[in-house]
Amino acid sequence: MRHLILFGIFVVGTMMTVQAQIEFGIKAGVSSYDLAEKGIFTTNGTQNIDWHIADAGYGHHFGIYTRLSALGLFLEPSLLFNSNKVTYDITTYGESGVINTIRNEKYNTMDIPVLAGFKVGVLRFQGGVVGHLFINSISDAVDIKGYEQRFKSATYGWQAGTGVDLWKLRLDLLFEGNFDKFGDHITVGGHDYAFADTPSRLLLTLGFKF
Repeated sequence: MRHLILFGIFVVGTMMTVQAQIEFGIKAGVSSYDLAEKGIFTTNGTQNIDWHIADAGYGHHFGIYTRLSALGLFLEPSLLFNSNKVTYDITTYGESGVINTIRNEKYNTMDIPVLAGFKVGVLRFQGGVVGHLFINSISDAVDIKGYEQRFKSATYGWQAGTGVDLWKLRLDLLFEGNFDKFGDHITVGGHDYAFADTPSRLLLTLGFKF
């Protein structure tokens, strides 16, 4: 996937070098996750744990972008710091009985979306790929017996949507899908788990052209 992204950038970039217009700017926005409704059931010896997502909350992102335009088309790579928070409703069945707790997990990534598209008046229609590079995480679940985090160094997905250009302002509304299941970083007692569905999210982003 990484090589495919780089190849796509090279090919489209080469095609657009003739009479291309280059734009630079900054972006910031919010996102709303749609995560799995079905939980996962983990076990660690005499302790069984039922995990459910209580709240996915809202994420935020900010960073820089550049846009290369020519022949009615454009290529727009961005570099965005992204932060998201998930709240788990966890029920533990063990020797002490049934215990219900709430645990929060916050994780940060560097997102690299590469979008291509075309404009019709002030409207833009775009789609492409996105890479998520893991930075770090903070989790209340680390005190659960046998729990470990094993985040992948990089995960990948796709984005598609529309946007509006007004003066120097750039407004984007994008839908994102991902190729990895949510929660595949969860390891309990040496066993890997994941929720049933891949995560998706809606992103609203405001940009400013320099």
